[in-house]
Amino acid sequence: MKILIVDDDPFLPRLLDIQLRNLRLKDRGFTGVTSLDRVRPAIELLANADHDVGLLFCDLVMPEIDGIEFLRHLSDIGFRGGVVLLSGAGAATLKTAFAVGKAYGLNMVAYAEKPVPPDVLTHLLQAYRGDAAPSPMIDADDIRRVLAMHQARILYQPIIDVASDRPAGFEALARLPVPGGRLALPNEFLPAMQADGVAQLDWQVLLHVASDLSAVRGLVEEAFVSVNVSAALAGTTDFPDRLSELLVTAGVPAAALRIEIQEADLGSSPNTTLLANLARLAMQGVGLAIDRFGSGGLDSAALGSTPFDEVKIRIGAHTGTSDAVAEQEGFNAMATLAANQGLRCTAVAIESPEQWQACTQRGCSRAQGFLISPGLPIAELGHWLADWAQRPSPATAAGP
Repeated sequence: MKILIVDDDPFLPRLLDIQLRNLRLKDRGFTGVTSLDRVRPAIELLANADHDVGLLFCDLVMPEIDGIEFLRHLSDIGFRGGVVLLSGAGAATLKTAFAVGKAYGLNMVAYAEKPVPPDVLTHLLQAYRGDAAPSPMIDADDIRRVLAMHQARILYQPIIDVASDRPAGFEALARLPVPGGRLALPNEFLPAMQADGVAQLDWQVLLHVASDLSAVRGLVEEAFVSVNVSAALAGTTDFPDRLSELLVTAGVPAAALRIEIQEADLGSSPNTTLLANLARLAMQGVGLAIDRFGSGGLDSAALGSTPFDEVKIRIGAHTGTSDAVAEQEGFNAMATLAANQGLRCTAVAIESPEQWQACTQRGCSRAQGFLISPGLPIAELGHWLADWAQRPSPATAAGP
């Protein structure tokens, strides 16, 4: 996705463009920056279903159509990207305009007075996660059409080995194209999907990943790709055989694939068929991980009887700071439980050097999150790898 700047000032967009390009936009999932000095061309661009704008920076005081009226137009055309308001009109006006945008149902990210200092701009980008409010246009029929045509998109989020700071693998993230020209996130489409639809999507992701694995391993030797699979699919009697056949056909070893199942999907104890399938997958060499460990109530005795070799723990938003004693204690407890069970621990949702430091202190062997990279199209992985090799270690940024 691109960033669009709409501002009639001839200087500030150029300054903002330079500032944005210095903030490793590709690592944040953006492919470039475009500027327009009038609102009408911006409306025409964003009304096109094929536009690729994910984040909009908008001035308030502009000729012909001001920024607040622009917000109404954005709502009318169903723009689902993030919106950042920038203006010299004063904090009170910005705050009011921000509230108006939220009332219109827009994905309002932040506001700031111009000119924007680089540190403030960094915080604005960190506030954007691409998670626009659920669109009323997403429904079961749209999802069925996307699945019937195999149009699910796959992004790959890098997973870093903490000890070496090198990429160990990637997690495959499913996104669905929906009306309006954007990609819907799981929290938008999963509630509208029946169990069979989820299983269908999971299998389509596995098909995509199997076809991509050779290319991924061409970029990172011995890399794996993790795929989140529902217990309903993993528990079907023929799942291990189908998956084995898929990997053989793709010409990739079973060790190149890791299957993740959310803890809440396992219940207090996996049923016999699922447990047998997990054992067969482990014997084939497929890696097995429990996603969102600590959120689903899996009995600790049952955990010891499963072949999982890894848990993924969602680090708290404030973990590593003085604001989150409870979050820190919860994260520590889950990491300790994993260590006691002999399970590798991967910390997810790492967004700050302090969180990186917290996960290393608890013995997590791998990490992923926006501090490292968002999910990327496979075509962007090579660029990201070259850039990552030049970056200082997150441990250095975290300090002592």
